[in-house]
Amino acid sequence: MLTVIFVCSIILAQAQYTTPGTGVNWNLDDLVSNSGGVVTLEASGQYIIHQDITISIDDTISIVTSEEINVADDVLFTVQGIMITDPQALGIVFFKALDNYYKGFRFEDSHGSDLSLTYFKKAGGIKLVNSDMRFTSCDFSEFNQGYSTGTVNLYQSSPLIDHCDFSSNDGPAIMSGANSSSSPQILSCDIYSNVAANGNTPQINLGTSGADSIRIINCWIVGSTQNTMAGGIAITTLAGGSAKALIEWSEIIDNRYGITCYGSNIGTVIRHNGIFNNNTQNQPMQGGSGINFFGDESNQSLVSLNYIVGNLWGITIQGNAQPNLGQLEGNIYNPGFNSFMNNGNEGEDYDLYNNTPNTIMAQNNYWGTADPDLVEDHIFHQVDDPSLGFVEYLPFLTQSVGIEEKSNLNNETNIAVYPNPAKAYFFIETKKQEFNKYSFLNVDIFNVSGKLIKRTHLTGNKNLYKIDLPENYAGMAIVKISSGDYTVTKKLFVGR
Repeated sequence: MLTVIFVCSIILAQAQYTTPGTGVNWNLDDLVSNSGGVVTLEASGQYIIHQDITISIDDTISIVTSEEINVADDVLFTVQGIMITDPQALGIVFFKALDNYYKGFRFEDSHGSDLSLTYFKKAGGIKLVNSDMRFTSCDFSEFNQGYSTGTVNLYQSSPLIDHCDFSSNDGPAIMSGANSSSSPQILSCDIYSNVAANGNTPQINLGTSGADSIRIINCWIVGSTQNTMAGGIAITTLAGGSAKALIEWSEIIDNRYGITCYGSNIGTVIRHNGIFNNNTQNQPMQGGSGINFFGDESNQSLVSLNYIVGNLWGITIQGNAQPNLGQLEGNIYNPGFNSFMNNGNEGEDYDLYNNTPNTIMAQNNYWGTADPDLVEDHIFHQVDDPSLGFVEYLPFLTQSVGIEEKSNLNNETNIAVYPNPAKAYFFIETKKQEFNKYSFLNVDIFNVSGKLIKRTHLTGNKNLYKIDLPENYAGMAIVKISSGDYTVTKKLFVGR
């Protein structure tokens, strides 16, 4: 009997591993040497994490080479100290499930953690608790919700999430609790086909903000016709508190709705965005707004320079929310310059629906027509229902202003790719002499997996070219345009 107890004690001792907490800075090989079999190195050169592991306070785990790490089912990797990943020579650090799904990662009070070029696949979630860390050029795919409702779930954490990809995850890509006081900085991220479990949540689902503002800048938030319950972006304060957010230079496409600001004490700036075809559920009474505001007078926003096209509703305002869509005089200045086109349902145009008793300022916008007698038909307000507030839409623009071009990879150049989304074709317009002087353009089009789907060599010393897309192709595409020493890469969404 004593022998059995002794053997069981050894097994329990190896069931998990915690680093010593003495200030060590270890790599994976150090974990292999010290973890008593919890981390092993296989003959294939891949590592396996067999049981739970914790990086203690004061300790650091550093991975600066390209590595593949297989994580056994239900294993949790907890970081109470610091985790650094920075593979050299364009490598990646790849955490993937050994069999089905591993539990995931938990960062606690880990302000110094900094993860670059790290891929996570088939985890249960990544939780950040009081951890203002960084993710740069990371990839998150095929997560279930075994450990966390969201792929990256924040509590009192304000991470930098920069140039990351989130795809095909069962829950939201990034979320925070209703009262978690988190202000993520989400920059230049591709977020597509998440909420694959088809729950009634958006791909980015954020609650109250911290001391700083939430920022969502230069991102793609693209839905899927299969995930018809998935929204685009939600900023909510349903449990109290307040939220401040900046959403700009982003494109929100093919979701159940585009953006919603839901609750009280919300202040947002929404500008320079393309909000296209957010109508996947196709139920006007349940969603389909390009932007929705719902709350009391403390739900306020400055909305300008957006391109709002193809949604069931352009902008909807409910309760007593008070967004400003354009105001040329008075205490608040907002230039407007929003362009509304083809928003509507059941045969009616609904570019703006003011379902509040308040006056809404919406000057200096384009309403899909240059005919002043038809502009009124695109706006639902007091004229249509005396119980509603009036929309001050005069003066209005007589043509669309579009979306200003985003920054290119090479700031010396200026190239436009449009329309975006495209269908059978798109145009490339060159606006700087650098691209014209060589009298040719090379155009390579890749799918999101990096496969080349079309290559074109253009000549003629022109500044406008029409490019036909491959037949039946739909989804995101990467367009690489080069001429001489200059190269620009653009993202293009191809509709069906």
